[in-house]
Amino acid sequence: MSTEKKTGVKKNTGLYKLAAAHIDSAAETILNFRRHLHANPELSEEEAETKNYIIANIAKKEYIKLSEFEDTFGFWVDVIFKNDGYASGAAVLRADMDALPVIEETGLDFRSKITAKMHACGHDVHMTALYGALCAVIDNYDAFKNSINLSALRFVFQAAEEKSPGGASILVKHGVMQNVKMAFGLHVMPNLPSGAAALMEGPVMAAVDEFELEISGRGGHGAKPDEADDLILQASEIISGAQKIISRKTSPFIPAVISFCTFHAGSARNILPARVNLSGTIRSLDPVTREALKVKLEHAIKSSCAEFGTEYNLRLINGYPVTINDKKAVEVFFPACEIVLGKGSVLRESDRSMGSEDFSYYAQKAPSAFVFFGCGEKDPALDYPLHHPRFNVKDADIINAAKIFAALCAEFCG
Repeated sequence: MSTEKKTGVKKNTGLYKLAAAHIDSAAETILNFRRHLHANPELSEEEAETKNYIIANIAKKEYIKLSEFEDTFGFWVDVIFKNDGYASGAAVLRADMDALPVIEETGLDFRSKITAKMHACGHDVHMTALYGALCAVIDNYDAFKNSINLSALRFVFQAAEEKSPGGASILVKHGVMQNVKMAFGLHVMPNLPSGAAALMEGPVMAAVDEFELEISGRGGHGAKPDEADDLILQASEIISGAQKIISRKTSPFIPAVISFCTFHAGSARNILPARVNLSGTIRSLDPVTREALKVKLEHAIKSSCAEFGTEYNLRLINGYPVTINDKKAVEVFFPACEIVLGKGSVLRESDRSMGSEDFSYYAQKAPSAFVFFGCGEKDPALDYPLHHPRFNVKDADIINAAKIFAALCAEFCG
């Protein structure tokens, strides 16, 4: 019995094998594509050269439709199989494009050429995986065309995932989800071992909201706190009190985070400041908790200011919604992951992430699934988290990620 049958892939394992064979034969080209992207990172809303490089490397065919826009460097490529006005629908496969403001320390031959910019979140890998699958589909176009159940496969290269409000909402505005039956995404995860993946139903990544808080009162001499407002003391109590919202005002069965991440106050060692500025992030995995945390945080701040006789200005900034995996989309994605990684390698239950993703905007428009793709090293000395200056992904994992996207394309055939 073949490996593909054992893993439960229902449709067109032969078509997947054709696509996988293309990826294997083009492995060095695909990996060089990644090395170029890694060496030339661009931050959110700066991805012009990244976009140009990807487009320049896509074969120009009469059945390829490119959609570009003036207000974002994100774009998509439709591989069209039926001239039916998208009546049979499309499937979205998405990769993000932007890098981070990180000084790279990997020592790789293809390390970043750009000072203080690095693909430390694996978006170079995501783009490469999507590109490899796109090339495999183009190389086997006739075989896909003869058996696919869709009008088109839509390969989405999305800008500005790392910077709210994100690039996904812009592409949604431009119609990326019109006539789309399902959407899929992938993110490398070093907390999962290489050769494994996690694909769960329901909420998988948190909603993110941010806040900026200014507290104002009477400044004064540090030797006479009774004649001034001690805003630093008050702000410290607010920070401590916010954790009580999590530990005492939120169910222990509901994941939630409030983190204060900046604290700016004072100009001299003997002056009590008249103003304190704080900012931070709120994370949650369901809409009800999301709104409750914001209400409770403001209530705590308001109560503190009433006690201290001070004033506050709170700015709440809504970020990405919860990323929710649809059951049907998971059932489509699961065999595509398992045929590549092997039976038993894809976890159906694992830790949800309190990180956030603007893939959630696609998931609001159509059934969607987002997989965590393991790239962790066996040697702890070589295993670095996302956003670390030494983070890297092995070549073999990159090729497997491309094969997963290719296998997903084959799932819509038969």
